[in-house]
Amino acid sequence: MNFMKQSKAINSLRRLWQRPLMTATTYYFLSWQALIVSTLLMTAVSHAVTNTALILSIATCFATLLIYRRLSIRTVAQARLAGYIVSGLIVVWAFTGERENKDIASVAMEVLLAALPALLQDMSKEKRIFGAITVANVIAIGSIMLSDNLNSYVTFLLFILAMTTTLNATRMYFLSRNAADASEQLPVNFFYQLLRVIPLGIIFGSTIFYWFPRMNDMALDIDVAGFKNRTGYNSEVNLGTKGAIEASNRINLWISSRTPDWLERNANSIYIRGTSLDRFDGISWKNTGSPQNLASVARDLRISKAHSRGMIDLTVFREPGPSKDIFYPHGLWQLDVPNRLIQEVFVDEFGNIARTQEGSFRFQYDLKVSQLIPNTSDGISQSVSDYRRTIAGLPATVDFYYQLSARQAQTLLEVPSNISTSTWFNEFVSEIDSSLGGNRSATTVGQLLRHIQRFFRQNYKASLKVEFTGQDNLKDFLSGGKEGHCELFATATALYLRNAGIPVRLVAGYMGGHFNLMSQMLEVPEKNAHVWLEIFHPQYGWVNYDPTPIILANQSSQLADNMTMIRNAFKFWFTRYVIDYDARAQKELVVTVSRIDMSKLMEFDKVSLDRDTGELVALAVLLLIALWLLFRVVTRDDNLPDAPGYYRALSKRLLRLGYSRKAGESYLEYHKRLWDEGLNSELLLAAHNALERDLYGRQKLSRTEQNALKKALKRLPVRPKNKPGKNTQPTAQDPQSDPSQQQAHG
Repeated sequence: MNFMKQSKAINSLRRLWQRPLMTATTYYFLSWQALIVSTLLMTAVSHAVTNTALILSIATCFATLLIYRRLSIRTVAQARLAGYIVSGLIVVWAFTGERENKDIASVAMEVLLAALPALLQDMSKEKRIFGAITVANVIAIGSIMLSDNLNSYVTFLLFILAMTTTLNATRMYFLSRNAADASEQLPVNFFYQLLRVIPLGIIFGSTIFYWFPRMNDMALDIDVAGFKNRTGYNSEVNLGTKGAIEASNRINLWISSRTPDWLERNANSIYIRGTSLDRFDGISWKNTGSPQNLASVARDLRISKAHSRGMIDLTVFREPGPSKDIFYPHGLWQLDVPNRLIQEVFVDEFGNIARTQEGSFRFQYDLKVSQLIPNTSDGISQSVSDYRRTIAGLPATVDFYYQLSARQAQTLLEVPSNISTSTWFNEFVSEIDSSLGGNRSATTVGQLLRHIQRFFRQNYKASLKVEFTGQDNLKDFLSGGKEGHCELFATATALYLRNAGIPVRLVAGYMGGHFNLMSQMLEVPEKNAHVWLEIFHPQYGWVNYDPTPIILANQSSQLADNMTMIRNAFKFWFTRYVIDYDARAQKELVVTVSRIDMSKLMEFDKVSLDRDTGELVALAVLLLIALWLLFRVVTRDDNLPDAPGYYRALSKRLLRLGYSRKAGESYLEYHKRLWDEGLNSELLLAAHNALERDLYGRQKLSRTEQNALKKALKRLPVRPKNKPGKNTQPTAQDPQSDPSQQQAHG
């Protein structure tokens, strides 16, 4: 009974497989609808068009398709006029609507969208249709240029699939019209054969893509109007705003190194400098440095006195964002930016390096940092009074960024008069001095700095969720709530140190990140945006000092962390080796693959099911897919015809004996040729009649009949003892005597 039920199920599936699905005309219009949807998705993810233009375009395109299919010629003519009118309105909207939020790229994209409804008014003309396909391709390429991100590339893959299907459907449609056979139904098997070609196209396309990389230095960088980015970093520190700190998980910096162990050790403590701010007006910090073009500056770029030993090579990958700053860790020794950016990169007298334009596109740069430069101010062993005398003897001008001039020191000692004379600030200074338990002037600078950190840990609380109300945020922080974010801690400490005669400046950047064990890179998200201080060290130059207490992060599950790590690694690899793939990335890919240590992959004793669940599941899925593909490759013989199992088994026997079907030879011609060469006529007749029934008959062989025939053909010999006469030639069901079968056999 179970066998009978299984046979019926198999026969039902086989009938479904060979069932006519749709006509070429239906296939044509459905493919066009899919292409229009993917085209509009491409324009949507590129942020290059307005919602009104998208809505008008999609409504007009679908209305055109439906009207052309269902209504009369007269109605189509009226719809054609309406389509031209709507297309004209979209063009007018492109040049007038929301002009302040557009650039030339968005206007061009909307004009192209307006062309689609006009081209689709008469879909029976090949020139119009291929013109519409060309416009759709231009829109897709333009969308990729305007928004090179993961979402746009995934949508682009959908667009390529829709484009391939549309080209195939267009060809089938016009062939059916020319052959006057538009009513012929395409079976399910036709679409299966179409899908089988897609993996081959992906393989060949990937091979060409990775063998011939793009010249990224020649890329055209287009600034997208209305660019929006959730960011926790802002180079302009303003304490007079209202609201709350936004913590975003969006990764802004990816940092790689030839010594990833160094990145892993310093992942939580690394300070990535963005810009230093020297002047405070009581509400906001500003930078007063004079910038010079980096290409014409021959001076040392170091922020501190660098050492020739202990150099670490780093590569920083910058994601698109509104910040103009070039970020680098403490101890910069050398900086190499791309040639296409060198003329727009400037450096000022404080060592701040920035571009003249916002970073609305992705780029990368190389740098060297010294791990031997002290990254802390604890080593300043001079007393405060001696330190003041050192500052008083500074030269008028300096030649290096890690030095301090008398003019700069004067600016870095200023405290706004409205703050220095206020009661709340003097009470704050007195509170720190009294808790010090001694004379501040006799205390070493290092001891004083450590005491301030301890004072804040004991009496204040650092938080990112604090709401601040406006002009009196610093006053409220010091005298009232005693809870705030890093900008308030750094500002209060800077004012106290300046009051004590110690020059100090504010630094905005990122503090720490997450080291991804899978990609071997340091990920720096926007939520790690931070503000700290730089203090002048007489021996080493400028060193970091962070008075903000540590904010404990929320604990997450190991499985969630592993899945995030895998997702981020694949996101970076996709960006680097697909979106931004150039000659340099090609070399990096070869080096990365060559450095894979297979011995570490075999250390199964270090694998934990609880800790490595995500990796193990991904590995198991990939292994199953690989085994399935290997089985398909090993078991499939491409020299055999795509026919039922009994005929494939017979073809395999004939192939071993040297009898193969020639190119362009029909089954009938092939079987007649085999009979002329003396093969068993009984074998050929049985196979031929069964194949005729399966390929061209209305009632196919059941699975049971196919299995029985397969066994019977296996028992029959290929060559008989005596050659049969011509009256046994396979003409019992010769299609040449049956008009209904003549077309099938040509």
